[in-house]
Amino acid sequence: MIRGKDTLPTPEQGLVCIRLCQYLTTFYHSIELLRFDERDSIIFIFAGEELQIQIDHNGLWRFIQ
Repeated sequence: MIRGKDTLPTPEQGLVCIRLCQYLTTFYHSIELLRFDERDSIIFIFAGEELQIQIDHNGLWRFIQ
């Protein structure tokens, strides 16, 4: 994996991110922040006031605290 200025999310991350965002909005959770951390190649989703989700470079996701 190339790290640096041109780092992009992996295709797995992209598909999982779209699916999770669709699920969240289906259940009326607003997406407050969607952030791709180029240093660690991780996507963070902050939804509503409580939900925080992390999507790793391999497409696996989890709730974080």
